[in-house]
Amino acid sequence: MKKVSTLMALSMVLSGGAAYAASLDNTAQPVQETVTSAPSSTAGVVHVSVNGATVANGYWTQDNKTAMIPLRALTEALGIDLKWHKEDKSAELTRSALWTQVFAGKDRYSVNKMLLTLGTAPEIKDGTLYVPAVFAEKVLHAGLSTTGNQVTITSEEDVKTFTERGVITRISNQDQYQSIQIGGAGLDGIVLNLSKDSQLISAEGKEIKLADLSIGMVVEAEHSLAMTKSLPPQTPTYKVTVLDTAAETATQPKELFGTSGMIEHVNMKDGTVSQIEIKGIRLAETAPDHVILNINKDTLLVNQKGETVKAEQLTKDAKVIGFYSPMLTRSLPPIGTAWKVVVELPTAQPKAE
Repeated sequence: MKKVSTLMALSMVLSGGAAYAASLDNTAQPVQETVTSAPSSTAGVVHVSVNGATVANGYWTQDNKTAMIPLRALTEALGIDLKWHKEDKSAELTRSALWTQVFAGKDRYSVNKMLLTLGTAPEIKDGTLYVPAVFAEKVLHAGLSTTGNQVTITSEEDVKTFTERGVITRISNQDQYQSIQIGGAGLDGIVLNLSKDSQLISAEGKEIKLADLSIGMVVEAEHSLAMTKSLPPQTPTYKVTVLDTAAETATQPKELFGTSGMIEHVNMKDGTVSQIEIKGIRLAETAPDHVILNINKDTLLVNQKGETVKAEQLTKDAKVIGFYSPMLTRSLPPIGTAWKVVVELPTAQPKAE
């Protein structure tokens, strides 16, 4: 278990597809990136990094003097429980001996049972409670520095990590907000948020880029135990290693489609599964959500961890993910040949301690 910063968990918990700040009702809300026309060098968006990793943006107050950061995002990354009290618009934070309460609109913070003012009151914006960045230093005892529009937070605390394997079902590559999903599709599995510090390694041990990954690949990921409460959960990821060797992916189509769902029908030939019918959700915009896939001797059959399974597990009502070439018949549903079929088995997600 290598040591990494607890606050580094903040760097990617709310990344992946868009910058997210967790809302007061546990629902992720996008932070709108708007830049004011004020001439000050500190006008507009606040770019935040934690131990060198980029995190979701904050904003400057109207006087351009105070950087504001999302509170729930911060507490989730640190493993701090946050309880929202709607009646008085306050957030109660607890973790072991730590306890403090934050009131929207009130410059009053509790530290070691003493009241502290930070010069700026917490604000609710787009359903999300924000606190001044100095809150991380004065209340949570992290290091803090601000240069122009860049806020840098550092901490010497450790965060626990977990390593798990999974088949990639989604890849998001939107500038600095990059992520992959493994272990299931849709609301299943886990979203691995990536930062510029995340390592991507091939099976041969060479550094690769996100563009080198594709759905259907089996990877091993080292990520934080800190996760969002969303479905699927999101977590900061430090290292992703592709387990498929070059020889194993030689048969992979250049373009790959995927459909996740239940097996509605199974055809047998000579006592062996020869064809399955899947109905569910598409894993690519142009992929069908209802497809019939031929199963042959070259079809790879695995569970969501990438471990080989037998064709006998392809039964009616089994939950599967089929990966296949876009070359399909024009019938309804279309028919193609499966390159890989993932049989989803129930697994428990790790929880932060």
